Amino acid sequence: MIEGIEINIYFEDSNNISFDLTSTQTETVFKALGLQVDTNAKEIQAFSDNSLRKHILPKVNFKPVKKNDDKS
Repeated sequence: MIEGIEINIYFEDSNNISFDLTSTQTETVFKALGLQVDTNAKEIQAFSDNSLRKHILPKVNFKPVKKNDDKS
């Protein structure tokens, strides 16, 4: 069972921020991203970026920043 996760945010200027999520926050992130963990195979599956843009982002009113190399 997953107890929590640590988030690392990497900025362009090499400043980084790390913080822990509670079990409730972890569950929310996993559900939003469609994360499924197979501990036996040590694999993680997640929704594709396209699925997230189509189904999740509109519901949370989040506008992602598009990069120049983002072809979707």
